[in-house]
Amino acid sequence: MAAIPSHKEEDGIYQLLYDFSVAPQELLNFELGPCTRSAKWCSDGQAILTSNEDRCLDVYTTNECVSHLSSSTLYTNTEPYARYSQSNDSTTTTDQPPLVLSKKSFRQGSPIYETAWYPYATPTNPSTYCFLASLRDSPIKLFDATDGRLRASYKIIDHRERFVAPHSLAFNLTAQKIYGGFLDAIEVFDVSVPGEGTRLSTTPSKKSRDGLRGIVSSLAFCPDYSGMFAAGTFSSSIGLLSEETGGEILMYLNDVKGPVSQLLFHPTNPRLLFARFRHQRGLYVWDVRNASTCYSRLVEPAIGTTLDHGSTSSNQRRYFDIESSGQWLVDGSQDGTVNVYKVDDILEAAETESVLSFPAHNDAISTATFCPTKPMILTISGSRRFDMEEIEVGKDEGVIELDESEEEESEPRSEDRSQPKEVPQSTSSTGGIGSGSRVTIGDSRMKLWRLHSTKPV
Repeated sequence: MAAIPSHKEEDGIYQLLYDFSVAPQELLNFELGPCTRSAKWCSDGQAILTSNEDRCLDVYTTNECVSHLSSSTLYTNTEPYARYSQSNDSTTTTDQPPLVLSKKSFRQGSPIYETAWYPYATPTNPSTYCFLASLRDSPIKLFDATDGRLRASYKIIDHRERFVAPHSLAFNLTAQKIYGGFLDAIEVFDVSVPGEGTRLSTTPSKKSRDGLRGIVSSLAFCPDYSGMFAAGTFSSSIGLLSEETGGEILMYLNDVKGPVSQLLFHPTNPRLLFARFRHQRGLYVWDVRNASTCYSRLVEPAIGTTLDHGSTSSNQRRYFDIESSGQWLVDGSQDGTVNVYKVDDILEAAETESVLSFPAHNDAISTATFCPTKPMILTISGSRRFDMEEIEVGKDEGVIELDESEEEESEPRSEDRSQPKEVPQSTSSTGGIGSGSRVTIGDSRMKLWRLHSTKPV
């Protein structure tokens, strides 16, 4: 049988002992086609939710024996394109069921801003198997992950009686409340009561310079059940709030490096808050007990790349993850490299380098995340590339228009815009969207990697 990561018991808690002295083994590799913005595991690791630029929400479900492979044949229930890599592990036997991936796709009418699984979602319990999706100019929708039917909707309405879609979504730790962040505010909903929620303004007034100004782009709840949560904005600010005090900012974090694209608390050390910023390489860490300065930085290795886009010029969101025991952090880079960091090293140095870096994709990695229940890492790659010479010519001729899906997330639509701008999109060898020649889709792929284990201590 294939090797399974060993476990170590500490204070009655079993921890996976991963070996990152060698690169993980590739289990699955297939082309996605459209550019995929994000991928998220459900709570038991049996399903993956992706949001794509072609306005589709895709749910992939896996069989239980995902850590074993028996052949390189095609295995899928609904889509005949998933190609599985041959295992190089000599201990793998052919009597194990192959890795099976089944895909269900739910097309939407508007661009997708954000998604979030219900915290206890699992395919084995239909009542909890659902997820949230934020669609532009629409209420927040709670979808059934089995068939895509709408279970409930939660409305955010602005002062002109238009629907507002949040750019960040999160359930609180008890899964009783939904938090959605948008321009200068956070809306809070009771999961059991669809309709309108309670608005928490993050600024004292519309003209005030105080508070968290701009679009609330990321939300993260502290895992100690204290009710504290962090909110970051595209206007380069991070604040700590509490469920008990509403929109009152308890503390601001200083030394914020840029527009916030992701926030994440350490799962076992609630005082550590991790952040990723646009136009910045690496990750940054704060100790929330001392918000005056950044506590540490996770340095992204400078690995040579053949990609033609700059390392700090992208607005693309890239998601990192910390495994459940809090020992390891995985992150994908813009040059297609996966970096693994040992979290304990953060406490000892102002800058922490990765313990393992390996080439995984030929394009920017938008998501790198641990499976919550199995020894695997999921990575997603893909990006849109613009022919800047053609765009400059188009600007000079006055023919460039931006597509609704191209609208800048960091800038809300102003009141004096009568029509959204449109940009012709191009097809590519990987299945681009639209037509034209200015925009191409990079190497959009999904890969699963099996982690190696160390011997029990």
